Amino acid sequence: MTRMDVARLEENGFEEPNNGEELSWDDLEREAASNISSKRSQAGRSYQQDSSRKGDELSGDLYELWRQEQNIIAARLDKELKSRWELDELIEEQLSRYQSHYYKSMVSTSLKDVSNLVLPTWLPPHELAAVAWLGDWRPTSILDLVRILAAQNPSFSLSESSERVLSQLLREIRIEEAVIDEEYAEIQATCVLHLPFSPLCNTRSHEEALRSVQELFGNIHKVISKAQRLRYKVLELVMKKLLNQTDTAEFVVAFAGIQDAIHQFGEQKKLRKYYPAVPSPLKGSGSSS
Repeated sequence: MTRMDVARLEENGFEEPNNGEELSWDDLEREAASNISSKRSQAGRSYQQDSSRKGDELSGDLYELWRQEQNIIAARLDKELKSRWELDELIEEQLSRYQSHYYKSMVSTSLKDVSNLVLPTWLPPHELAAVAWLGDWRPTSILDLVRILAAQNPSFSLSESSERVLSQLLREIRIEEAVIDEEYAEIQATCVLHLPFSPLCNTRSHEEALRSVQELFGNIHKVISKAQRLRYKVLELVMKKLLNQTDTAEFVVAFAGIQDAIHQFGEQKKLRKYYPAVPSPLKGSGSSS
């Protein structure tokens, strides 16, 4: 507890315990409510015993009790506000991490960087097959997760207006995904013309052929950057516009959990491929052999 909290408690007639244990706000609220109830009873008994007591003194006592009740409610509201501010900060921090992760691809310039964005070599094959769309999650898959959470989690409070916005957003994002798919398919269909062994490259110099390959990878990089911007756009809309604070926190937890589960599954499959004799952790490693 801070000195300000201690001073506030002493002002209201409460003493800070000196047993070295830190009390929670709930403990303080219960103690305050008990003291107020006791003081109300004492005030009533005192009034009955001394009928000549002046009315202004009794009114002063009741006002003091009322003031203490207001302080208790204010402290409780302050606690709730602080917890909400902390949750907002965590959500903003997580969103900034997504932004850093998705936008870092836009500064890649080498041919190796571009190829790793399309098919990251550090990801297991099963993870790539599960989530990879130009290197990462499809934006519509992120929106589908919101729908699943709203359908299966009773505490997920997606309003009717939010559901309409979600449906409209799904239609719009599918169109943008289709445009990116067409752009990438066109690159795939014509990429053979830029390779060194193509008939067109046989008539070019080495420098011209290299420039042609660099141009090809530059076009791939543009498409991937476009996909990354779309991914972040969807996440930002979901976390800042579509969902309330509590639902956003649940979404972030679910999204991270699914990503981690898919990654762990892919790593296990990769490990079993290269080391078949290693038992899978999923089969209960704690059992005796």
